[in-house]
Amino acid sequence: MYKYNIFLFVFGLLTVSAIAQDTSKKNSVEIISAFKPVLKNAVKLNFNATPPAPDTKAPALTYQIPVQNLFFNLQPVGLKPMNLQIDSAGQAHNSNYIKAGYGNYNTPLIDAGFSIGDGKKTNFTIFANHLSQKGKLRVQRFSNTAFSANLNTLVNKVEVYGKAGYQNQTSFLYGPDASFINSKDDSLKKPYQTINIRAGVRNAFVNRFGISYNPDLNINVFSDTRSTETNGVLDLPVEVRFGNSFGLLVRANADLTTYTPTGGTAYSNNLFFLNAAAMLKTSRLYIKAGIRPTWDQGKLNVLPDVLIDAHLQEKKIILTAGWSAYVRKNNYMFLASENPWINQPTSQYNTRITELYGGFKGTLANSFNYRVTTGFTEYLNLPLYSNHITPALFEVVREGKLQAWHTQAEMGFVLQDQFNASAKVDIYNFLNQQDEARPWHIQPIEFTTAFRWQPSKKIMVKTDLFAWQGAAYRKDIAGNSDRLPAAFDLNAGVEFKVHPLISVWGQFNNIFNNSYQRWNNYQVVGFNLLAGIRLTFDQKQQ
Repeated sequence: MYKYNIFLFVFGLLTVSAIAQDTSKKNSVEIISAFKPVLKNAVKLNFNATPPAPDTKAPALTYQIPVQNLFFNLQPVGLKPMNLQIDSAGQAHNSNYIKAGYGNYNTPLIDAGFSIGDGKKTNFTIFANHLSQKGKLRVQRFSNTAFSANLNTLVNKVEVYGKAGYQNQTSFLYGPDASFINSKDDSLKKPYQTINIRAGVRNAFVNRFGISYNPDLNINVFSDTRSTETNGVLDLPVEVRFGNSFGLLVRANADLTTYTPTGGTAYSNNLFFLNAAAMLKTSRLYIKAGIRPTWDQGKLNVLPDVLIDAHLQEKKIILTAGWSAYVRKNNYMFLASENPWINQPTSQYNTRITELYGGFKGTLANSFNYRVTTGFTEYLNLPLYSNHITPALFEVVREGKLQAWHTQAEMGFVLQDQFNASAKVDIYNFLNQQDEARPWHIQPIEFTTAFRWQPSKKIMVKTDLFAWQGAAYRKDIAGNSDRLPAAFDLNAGVEFKVHPLISVWGQFNNIFNNSYQRWNNYQVVGFNLLAGIRLTFDQKQQ
């Protein structure tokens, strides 16, 4: 009976399963209610805005000022006979101005400048000045009149510039000379006229190929009313930069001179050189290595051009060394600019100068720059000046070889636009000389310093000091020599603006009234005072 009940239970389950799996019916879904999804409300973050505390500390700004590599000519600069500084405050930038004054020793001065242009792309400026002076000695006179017109314009990122000028400088042979006692004053005049034309182009910005160029043509026609000299210089420098560390410099230069002396035959003095150098610059090192093949009147000399700067401590201490040589042309125009009382030269030759030096330089506190170098210098075919034959007239004598140990130190301090000071000293220890007994009229020690101070926008003060040990000079044909006394010349100037367009100025030269000679027998004037007015028509104020 029990087994029979189990059989009926199993049979019933199978029957229900068969009915549930009937595939003849279609599948269907019964929806009991609609589904509505709902998101739970999110918790919001609330911020309370609080301004930061104000910073009352002054920002510490650091400026990197590049070290100025200053190189000066080793030859002393020729001084004007009256040793007068024309301008006490420098030329006005982008301004029209007239400056006029008068001083003792019958010294009129006029200086004017006029500017036309937008100040950005095109500028045309005209400058004119005149200065003359008459001392107490017979024909102790000097005058200089100059005029120049300058044009600068920017065309497609290329600057085009040009200049045309004229200068008339007149000196007199006022040195004591018995042979000139009965001579008329006009016969002792030494006039020099120079006509100058210059033009060139340069890229205002380095192009995408890293190339900078500046071809320049400079022509001067120089005369002393008896002879004429034409000088033309074509300079073609090209610099190529590869990134920020490497560069190449190629420079070609042609310096042509044609000189016609009085009653003589015209001859040429031509000088050519090609300068090729490679430059490497890193954060700690700068190297320039090159050569300068030079053709001096047809003779070829391959000259070195090497410079090395090694930074030991940022820009504070930089070791510097160099080996350089170049040829300086001694044409009539250059010789007369050094010494206006020379006799007319009958021939021309050029000076080869070789310098081998080392030293250090740097910048301190972003305001103080310094440079100290010492080394060996050699001059081949150096012109010297001697008036042992005619006391009032210098002859140009040729020194075949002059060697010296040269030490130079210079410093500068700049404080914004209010204050700047600079000083430089050159010391020569002459080692060897080939032809002459002594280096006539080369100063063994020379010291110069300049000071500019602008305590306010209305006042400008300046001082200049010139001091040197007297140069050796030849006394007579027998070869006896002597040395000129040392010189100390202090100058000062002040300019005060009484109106935005009007300033009054004063210039004081040779304040200590020292009687000295830069050239033998040519004594400078004593204390010299000039005063005047300056009218400025600044374009920004119109």
